[in-house]
Amino acid sequence: MSKVSLKIDEFLPYRLVKLANKVSSAFSSVYFEEAGLSVPQWRAIAHLAQQKMCSAKRLCDLAEIDKSTMSRAVKQLTDKQLIELCADPSDKRAKLLSLTPSGEALYAQLSPKALQWEEELLVELSNDERALLRSMMDKIEREVDKL
Repeated sequence: MSKVSLKIDEFLPYRLVKLANKVSSAFSSVYFEEAGLSVPQWRAIAHLAQQKMCSAKRLCDLAEIDKSTMSRAVKQLTDKQLIELCADPSDKRAKLLSLTPSGEALYAQLSPKALQWEEELLVELSNDERALLRSMMDKIEREVDKL
């Protein structure tokens, strides 16, 4: 009986994390150079631009960032007057987060640059390959969600 040995460089979870880290690091130059934002700060702004208003817990879930890291990012963004705390209309004790007009303007400035960066990253892929890549990523994500 032969032993099956794991080859880490071919192991999908390792390759996905390695690729995600490389892509995230390379992309961070877009928002760091333009606005001095960290990864958690950028993710908070991007998600709030999509959600308009949400709780800090929901923002953690959306951005896949732990509570303490997101709390620091929210404080920093609040200090920079890019996000604000608002009363939750359904629960007066709770606070919701939203972008300020300055935060919305920053997102409007960075968003086209993010899309251009993505386009440059995927330049070697045809439209069909891009669609297939997104489809495969969606399938893997659904399977992981079942675990």
